[in-house]
Order: sequence, then structure tokens, then C-alpha cells
Amino acid sequence: MRSRACPILIAAALLSATAPAAAADGLPVPVDQAFGEGVVSADGSSRFVALPAGERTLVMRISTSDGEVLDSTPAAGDFTVPAIAVDGTASGISADGETLALIAPRQTFPRKTTAFRIYDAGKLRRDPAEIELDGDFSFDALSPDGKTIYLVEYPDPRDPGSYLVRSLDLATGELDPDPLLDSEESPDDMRGFPMTRATSPDGGWEYTLYDGGGAHPFIHALDVVEGATVCIDLEMLKPKDTYGATLEVSGDGSAIELTDRKDELRAIVDTESFEVTEPDAEAEPASAPAEEGEPGIAPAGIALGALIVMAIAGLGIRRMRK
Repeated sequence: MRSRACPILIAAALLSATAPAAAADGLPVPVDQAFGEGVVSADGSSRFVALPAGERTLVMRISTSDGEVLDSTPAAGDFTVPAIAVDGTASGISADGETLALIAPRQTFPRKTTAFRIYDAGKLRRDPAEIELDGDFSFDALSPDGKTIYLVEYPDPRDPGSYLVRSLDLATGELDPDPLLDSEESPDDMRGFPMTRATSPDGGWEYTLYDGGGAHPFIHALDVVEGATVCIDLEMLKPKDTYGATLEVSGDGSAIELTDRKDELRAIVDTESFEVTEPDAEAEPASAPAEEGEPGIAPAGIALGALIVMAIAGLGIRRMRK
């Protein structure tokens, strides 16, 4: 298979566990839908949430072990922890746990400007950096050291499925003028909606499953250390196969397993060569299917997925303009 380079404390914690993070982060759909429960740090010790509070947003860091609110700060305006896939996968915290990125949620598509707030995750009360970009962007990832933010830009106001990956230096606030593309990848081939994501154990790679926008699905592999990207074709799948699908990276980071919504293993990707193999029909998934109560595709994620389908079909959702 060819790869394309392409206490009050607990009460507050309970609130954070049930209230959604302000809103969706800016996926390219004209929907302002609340979903998600914030984002957990790579070491699993803290959960970061952004809750609507009138005309402000309350940003909190909460201990995952006892629900204690470790830090909090109010922020003017409406900002949210980013969701980066239809299934509600959250992001916005760097692998070293020191940088938190929030985004102003989408109200329209396209939007003229996109705003971000960048926090010191260990000292939320410290004034955040504010970034406003001309154009329509959504959050994609942070580098492990929190120095670079990767964004998805939607360059075509008529086509929310067309995108480019961009990088921004947080020290300078400058956006790299050149999109991230593999030498063999055409920008026209990078299309569709992000369905789910998995991260390598060391935090150096982000693997996102895209439905392909009408063509065959692919995994977008983003090297968040070096700022490089590869698109991995999944020619054995149809776009509908990506709904409810999951990605899981092996403990040593050497392989990615793609399992469909029926818990059938459909593809295995070698993360060194990016070669894809299709398991035998009799093969069982190497990882057990999620039990009831374990993470899976969230109901809100399903709803968002349905809205995306409606948007594509032009049913019930009208394009919004400022």
C-alpha cells in the first residue's frame, strides 16, 4: 500500500465534569455547539477546562486525582479548549504540560479573523498571550515544548473541507508563510473532516483520521517536533467507514491500529515507513474494544458529525455570514 507524502473544590470539579467547555473550537462547520470536558495533561495529573461565565470565560486547572481546583482565572470574552475532531477529541495542552492554548469558538463560516489565548499552564493567573489572525483557522496541535502552534487554515470560503496546515512561532507571533506539505503532496488532495485522533507516546506525532472529503480516507501524520507532515492513504476504506472509527498507537509508537465502529480492525500503519497493511478477515483487534463508560465517540461528537453531513449535503444548515 502506497503512502502519500501528503471540596468548593470538589463542587467546582463536578461542575467541570458536567459542564461543557465553552463551545466547539472552530471546526469548519457553522455550528456553535458546546461539547467536551476539557483536556487532560499528558501525565494525567490535571484537567484544564474553560467554562462560560456571562461575558467571561473561567479557565481552571483541576486535579484528576481528587477534584481539587489547583488554579483558576477569569478571562474576558468567549474562549474554549480546542476540540480537534468530530468525535470530540480535545487538545490544547503541550506534552511538557507548560502551555495551554484556547481558541475563540466559531460563530460563522467563513470567519474574517481567528483569536487565540496562550496560557502558562502552571500559572493561569499570569497574563496570557493574545493572538489574532486574519482569516479562518482552527487549532490543530502544539509542539511538545509549547513553542509552536499548528493550525488548520480554510483558504476557500466556499469549501470547508479544503484545508492547509500552518505553523506559528509563539515567541514571535509570526505565522510561517508556507504551509506544511510533503514534497509529494498536492494541496488539493488534503480535504475532508477530521474524525478522530491519536498521539504518539512521546507526544512527537499527531495522527488524525480524515474522511477524505468524498475521496478515500487518509491519516494525516503531523510531526510536531520538526514541523513535517505525511498523508497516509487508506484505500481499503470508504468515507462512511471513518464515522465512529478509532486510532490507537502501540506502546512503543511503532504502529497505528485503525478499528471501525463495529470494533473490526481495518488497517495497521507502520509509523516508520508509513506503509499500510490490511489485516486478514479473521484477525482480531490487538486492543480490546472500549467497555461501557470508556472513552469512545461522544454523543455530542455524533451530533456534530451529523451536522457536518448535513452541511455537506446542504440540508438544514445555511451558511452564516457576519
